[in-house]
Amino acid sequence: KIQKAALLVLLSASSSAAFTPSHRFAIRSQGTSLQSTTVKDEDLFKGLDRNGAIAKDVAELITASGNVPPKPSREVLEANALRHTKENISQYMKNYEGLSGAAIVYMKLLENGVEVVNGYSGGAVLPLLDQFHPDNPRHKVIGKKPIRWITNSNESSAGHIAEGYAKSMPINGEHKPVGVAIATSGPGVTNLITPLQDGICDGVPMVVLCGQAATTAPPDAFQSAPAVEMTAPCTKWSYQIKSAAELPFAMDYAFYVARNGRPGPVFLDLPKDLQNQVLTPALIQS
Repeated sequence: KIQKAALLVLLSASSSAAFTPSHRFAIRSQGTSLQSTTVKDEDLFKGLDRNGAIAKDVAELITASGNVPPKPSREVLEANALRHTKENISQYMKNYEGLSGAAIVYMKLLENGVEVVNGYSGGAVLPLLDQFHPDNPRHKVIGKKPIRWITNSNESSAGHIAEGYAKSMPINGEHKPVGVAIATSGPGVTNLITPLQDGICDGVPMVVLCGQAATTAPPDAFQSAPAVEMTAPCTKWSYQIKSAAELPFAMDYAFYVARNGRPGPVFLDLPKDLQNQVLTPALIQS
C-alpha cells in the first residue's frame, strides 16, 4: 500500500504542477489582443484521475511499493516473541544448571539479601537444611557469608520470630525487609498458620518455605497435608512447585510479592524429591 505521507506529497506536487500554467495568456506578435491558451492545454488534463493526480506517477508509485516486505501477521509476531522469551529464560536458568532444587533455594535466599533464617527441622525438609550447614563445601565456592540458621523451639515460634525480625529490619537498606521461616510438612505447616494469619493482618513481609511429601508418594503418605489449601487464606500467594526448574522464578516472585504493595506473607511448598532434583539442560528445555 502507498504510504500516506508519500501519497500526499505526490498529490500536492502533481496537482499544483498540473493546474498552474506557466503563463495564462499569450501575446500575439501581430497585435495587441490577448488569446486564452486554455483550449490548447486540454491534453494536459487527460492523464489526471478524478483527484487531480497524474495516473502514470500513481501507477509507478504503486509498483515501487510492491517491493516493500509485508507487515508480519499477529501470529508471526507472537511466535517470534515466544521464541525470544524462551531463549532468555534458558540463558537465565543456565546460571543454576547442575544445582539441586535445595541449592537453588539457598542461592535465591542469598540473592534476595537474606542473612537470618528461623526454622525447625523435619524429614521432608532435610535436603534444604543441609544447605545451611557450616561445613557445606558450597559456602567456599559461593564466596559469600553463610546464612545464619536459628533452630527454634517449634514451628510456631519460628514464624513469630521471623515476623518480628521483618518488623525490626531497616527499611532503607539494600534490600526491603523480609522474614524467612522454614519448617517441615504436615504438623510443621499447621503450626505456622497462626503466625501467617498474624502476618497477613499486620502486613508483615514473610517468606515461609515448607517441605512436603514426595510427588511420587501416595495421598495418605506420612505427614502429607494440603499445605497450599490451608495457607492460601492467610497468605498473599501460596504455591507448590512442580519442578526444580520453577524454583529460580518462584523464589524471586515470592520475595517480590511479600515485599511490594501491601507487604504480607507468602508460602512455598517444596516436595522432598524436587529438593533433590538436579537442574539439567534437558530439564531447562522442558
